[in-house]
Amino acid sequence: MRIDEILAYNEGFVQRTHLPVIGHAPRKQMAVVTCMDCRLVQALEQALGLERGDVVELRTAGATISQIEREGAANDLIRSLASGIYLLGVREVAVIGHTQCGLAHADATTLTASMQALGIDPQKLIEEERLGDIQGLLRWLGAFNDVHINVREVVNVIRKSPFLPKVHVHGLVIDVITGKLEMVDRG
Repeated sequence: MRIDEILAYNEGFVQRTHLPVIGHAPRKQMAVVTCMDCRLVQALEQALGLERGDVVELRTAGATISQIEREGAANDLIRSLASGIYLLGVREVAVIGHTQCGLAHADATTLTASMQALGIDPQKLIEEERLGDIQGLLRWLGAFNDVHINVREVVNVIRKSPFLPKVHVHGLVIDVITGKLEMVDRG
């Protein structure tokens, strides 16, 4: 199992590394909302010039908020941003989507086949969560067609949230091949 490899590596890491003590509030008073895509691990921080302790990072599939979660307090991303703002001093947010995102143009046939192969009945999930149909399931996952539009929409949801104060919220897209950032919406 991969977890055993991780645990073995960690033992050596702890023996050879002494992490400096830093505070839990981000030095740059910023939160970065981005995707969980494995191509962004370490690459995003390098492309942004970030070090440990600089920002709070929030990762979601697609750096998005599903259509179902966009309203109300049940939104986990808004809850996490509220924690960062009220408890950690975050005063600026950057929503960073990326090129070649797996949630862009997500395919219903591929999704349902994968679910079934892993023992999950998509129709049962659709019924239990009252999603209506397979398109509702895709909306539940947060699927979208255009990363630029998605970033703008997430930025607007954050800006309009009644649970958050007015802070600067920016939207960007990073190219996963080159690391180049494109400003989509300057807050």
